[in-house]
Amino acid sequence: MRKKHYLPTIFIIFFLIISAYYVFFRENEIEVNLDKSKYIINERFRNIELDKIPLKLQLDFEKLLKDFKSVQLRKEWTTELNFDITLAPSFDLNNLYLISYDKIAVYNKSSMKILWKKQLDSNVLYITLIEGNNLLLIDENKNTYALNRTDGELVWSQQFNNMHLFTKNQNNHPYQITYNEDKRFLSGVIIITEGNSLKIIDNLTGDDIFALNFEDEIFFISDYDQIDNSIYVSYNTKISKIILEKK
Repeated sequence: MRKKHYLPTIFIIFFLIISAYYVFFRENEIEVNLDKSKYIINERFRNIELDKIPLKLQLDFEKLLKDFKSVQLRKEWTTELNFDITLAPSFDLNNLYLISYDKIAVYNKSSMKILWKKQLDSNVLYITLIEGNNLLLIDENKNTYALNRTDGELVWSQQFNNMHLFTKNQNNHPYQITYNEDKRFLSGVIIITEGNSLKIIDNLTGDDIFALNFEDEIFFISDYDQIDNSIYVSYNTKISKIILEKK
């Protein structure tokens, strides 16, 4: 009787192995290829040159782009802080992460209620979100920390003595909001600061779409928050949540 079940058992095991391979590897490979195809299509569409489009279509296309860029900036809230912000704000779905020299303060993004604070060994030069619900921070003594986002507990730390120190968040660099990040911007827009002004710039013409002025010079801006359609702006000892909305 055992011999009769021998071959079916092998067949079942083989089938399970093939199925597992498809689920964990093949399916991911298909998803990767789909993402690549979407990227190629988006890049070709975004990089259309207007002077190579027939005049009639060009006029319609320009009107369409103009309609898609009828947006403005609005302050949703402003919070006065009792410390200086020394790096660009970071965020995730729920929280806002602020660095002040050697300290990190974490707030709820909606209520600005303080969730936790932590002091590190020296001034923080870099912060980024990593998987596992953690934060990665690097200080000027080349210490690297992984902190839990929920409570700030230390997950691990290590010192890399030969690390080249960098300041990813240090400069107020311009950046583009792409169509993938906000479907209201068919060809993308540029976010840029100038003194105390936060501006939306048409990336095809360089024209100002909208500008919002603050009381003081802008120190730092966050990346674009796709969920809330917002940017976090730091100036003096204040931080504001700025919403991009349709006119």
